[in-house]
Amino acid sequence: MAGDPSKEQAAAREEVMKCEKEIQTIKAALRRLGSAGNADEPNSVEVSMLKVEGLPEAAKPLIHLQLSSPIEEGTLSEIHDPSSAESASEGSIVTFKGVETANATLTVSAKDADIPLGSSTPHDLAPLCSIDPMEVKEEYLNEVPVAVVAEESKESKEGSSEPILPVCTVTLRIKYKPSPKDQREELYEVLNKTSQRKATALENLRKISMTLAREGSPTKADTTVAKPSVKPGFLNKKQKEPTKLEKIYERTLGPDSILRKSFGFAIATRNYFIFFGAVGLFHFKGQLLSLPPPV
Repeated sequence: MAGDPSKEQAAAREEVMKCEKEIQTIKAALRRLGSAGNADEPNSVEVSMLKVEGLPEAAKPLIHLQLSSPIEEGTLSEIHDPSSAESASEGSIVTFKGVETANATLTVSAKDADIPLGSSTPHDLAPLCSIDPMEVKEEYLNEVPVAVVAEESKESKEGSSEPILPVCTVTLRIKYKPSPKDQREELYEVLNKTSQRKATALENLRKISMTLAREGSPTKADTTVAKPSVKPGFLNKKQKEPTKLEKIYERTLGPDSILRKSFGFAIATRNYFIFFGAVGLFHFKGQLLSLPPPV
């Protein structure tokens, strides 16, 4: 069953307004980025180890990190406590700069002192380094549990449907600090998507409005009855009968009287009267205008 066109029209109009509000917010964020300094500063990804589960208490875990893009590596040897007011100790944080977050992966391998324990599957950094365009922050934090599996278990159960039990689970804390370039690219991408949404909503609104116009369905504006500011028929009031004095005035001096019309005709043709009068005077009484004879 088809929906109510009026409700669909209201929903489409609301979607257009929502998209316009998002577009203005994104443009404001872009203007703030344009005025910010350090435009060429690269992004950074800080990785720290919060805890290791599955190993005995006497174990000394060493976590090796392998980044794919760019190809870099680092080692975590200490547990990091983010709530501590003291500065991070050496070996508790590994920082990667200029990371291509869209393509980079992070692989974790673990050792107990010098004894290899296994490695993890590559983890994509794109979901962990996403930017919220509606609320741009200086840094984004994520905690990721990573399962470390022994190489022997991978080889023995390759192609099998049985689950592979991890040797240990490492919880990593990933702090992503986007560069102005990353923020700008993400904002432009979201701006393009929002503009497309707005164009689709406008097209949908246009189609619904045309459908309502063809069907003659009353819209909200049509169903709203406004009180008229002028009462109907006020110009068609009954004319009042003129009095006897008014009738005499109209016949003698009024705009439609013979006297007024004759006076207007005389004013309009006065030049002709003057011309023909002068010609008649010259013709019949021209001797009165002659010069006297010489003495």
